[in-house]
Amino acid sequence: MNETQQKIYTQAKGKWDAIAKPIDSLGVFEDMVARLCAIAGTMNPGDYKRRALLTLCADHGVVAEGVTQTDASVTKVVAENIAHGCSGVNYMAQMAGVDVYAVDIGMRGEAYPDATFGMGHMINRKVQAGTGNLAKEPAMSMEICDRAIEAGKELVRECKKGYEILAVGEMGIGNTTPTSALLAALLDLPADTVTGRGAGLNNAGLARKVQVITQALARVQGTTDAKQLLAELGGLEIAGMVGVFLGARQYQIPVVLDGAITCVAALVAMRMDAEIVDYLLASHVSEEASGRLALDALGLPAVIHGKMCLGEGSGAMMLFPLLDMTLSIYKNMGTFDDLSIEAYSRDGKPEE
Repeated sequence: MNETQQKIYTQAKGKWDAIAKPIDSLGVFEDMVARLCAIAGTMNPGDYKRRALLTLCADHGVVAEGVTQTDASVTKVVAENIAHGCSGVNYMAQMAGVDVYAVDIGMRGEAYPDATFGMGHMINRKVQAGTGNLAKEPAMSMEICDRAIEAGKELVRECKKGYEILAVGEMGIGNTTPTSALLAALLDLPADTVTGRGAGLNNAGLARKVQVITQALARVQGTTDAKQLLAELGGLEIAGMVGVFLGARQYQIPVVLDGAITCVAALVAMRMDAEIVDYLLASHVSEEASGRLALDALGLPAVIHGKMCLGEGSGAMMLFPLLDMTLSIYKNMGTFDDLSIEAYSRDGKPEE
């Protein structure tokens, strides 16, 4: 945080301490609200009811290596369901009061006809029709990687016009493979430590996935630059989310993370700009090992531990009602002074 943000953060924490309840009794939620205040530049931010989810969709060449249960055609089916409001995340978003935008940033096939930023259709921001097979070649060129990052930043710029807070999600069959490969390279960990079953791989499928990721890691051995690793091992939706996180700092808007894929994308972005982490809120701890490891590396505690791995932005949707409750207390509850109650002491020691 910059000096001004740090000052407001400290003031917001002080306000929490003055509210007539045990100190720090809302745990991580108190910190989240103080961070929202710092981003907004005021101790009295809005209610964050104007909220949007960006679900970025792309295909992956590594699917050819047999690392998934289904083929790449499923990406298009689920992505279009999200665009038309009938996927799992849409029903969750309705309950949370979140507008959902489905973005084709790198799906196979012809481009969708409408690039207008709006709901109810696939938004065409296609940079390339899928990635290369990362086990054998770079997933994308640096030029394509840069274009995907810029596309993510542009989405934030458009959202800033009408929204106070964003969330990110993704859809792309096979995308836990580049996610695990990226995390292994960023944290210098072996493939089997970071690799999970994705959408339900059996033991043989998991072993094959680990083998493919190990092969990819050998190909980029010695590379440490985060953006170079993103181009070599990532996905177009992952690069787009990196752009969203970089754009969050540029346009001063908070972003709620979803699961493993968004968290690893956030780690890539943090390696490119350490201050972006101040604009991120963690929602849940993914069942995928890569999600837990990425959150630890980001230094962001998640508040939902439900063994989820649905993706699409579903975990992020679950955070919003909890934030609403916490903000209501912060904005409305009386202080110790208001209620003529002796304030709690932070050290907890009784007076002698």
